[in-house]
Amino acid sequence: MITQGQRRLLAPPAPLPAAAPRERPTISVVIPYYRAAHVIAEAVASALEQTLAPDEIVICDDGSPDDLDGALGALRERVIVVRRENGGAAAALNTAAGIASGEFIVQLDSDDTFMPTRIEAISDAIVARPDLDVIATDALIELDGSPVVRFREATPFETEFQRVAVLKHCFFAWPAMRRSRFMAVGGYDERYRATSDWAGFIRLVLDGASVGMVDEPLYRWRLQPGSISSNGAFNAAEEIRLLQDVMQRYTLAAEELAQANATIALTRQRGLLLEAKEALTDGRDDARNRAFAVVTGSGFTVPTRLKAAATVVSPSLARRALGGRFGEQAIERRFGADPGA
Repeated sequence: MITQGQRRLLAPPAPLPAAAPRERPTISVVIPYYRAAHVIAEAVASALEQTLAPDEIVICDDGSPDDLDGALGALRERVIVVRRENGGAAAALNTAAGIASGEFIVQLDSDDTFMPTRIEAISDAIVARPDLDVIATDALIELDGSPVVRFREATPFETEFQRVAVLKHCFFAWPAMRRSRFMAVGGYDERYRATSDWAGFIRLVLDGASVGMVDEPLYRWRLQPGSISSNGAFNAAEEIRLLQDVMQRYTLAAEELAQANATIALTRQRGLLLEAKEALTDGRDDARNRAFAVVTGSGFTVPTRLKAAATVVSPSLARRALGGRFGEQAIERRFGADPGA
């Protein structure tokens, strides 16, 4: 850890001999856009109103049927817009990164915002640690406009053994990435909807990229119920598929392989629990069967099995008695639930 003024930079130890501080990098903000006319102007304004302005803002319109230009209004002249057929957020980000000119690219989702000093903090970190290929900041996670938790509190940042850590969880998000290295590993993985970013970060770290994080919540992640990121059961299934693919594609060390297998096992448990919770709170016909899978599954505590057993006996009664605790919050669906809870 190093301190930049009042900022803490969490990062692996610098290589020896340490490189001298460098000049400020050029930075491009890249934004994927789809059906976000009601929020895009606020996102763009947050990037333009930085204490250190980005060199450019590139928006990829991912075949959205709404009016991006109209939504931007006067801000349209201050951004670059590229359009493509609909292919998902990963494809849009890769397209934007492909035409960006900055040495580093920084992701901003169209429904989120930057805090005013985010670009400056990232730039300061790159100047101080030119060996780092990826610089993230902490983020404030909001649900329906209310702050819930900091990203680092929910997902601790790892400074050591990052190859192992990235197979445990996505321990950073919305980072600045050295564009040349990002493009060299293939960018975000367009085969995935909810985990394309984690897949891209795994590619970077396994390729040797080092990651640092400014320990300030300088990104606002405004989570909305019903979004892909709020669907915990879907995320869990996709995470398992991603890790299985990584194990096939990469030559992993023993400890890395062990971590990938452990993550798959825990994610499978979490997926079963979230499927049961979502089936219950949504009033689905399969609630009883989903709960039975938890009752008979391994790794769950007795209280969790009892809750599931109540659903097997009477989904309607369980929904009234336990529904408020069974994943109605989108934040729980995103980060999952502890199988031992």
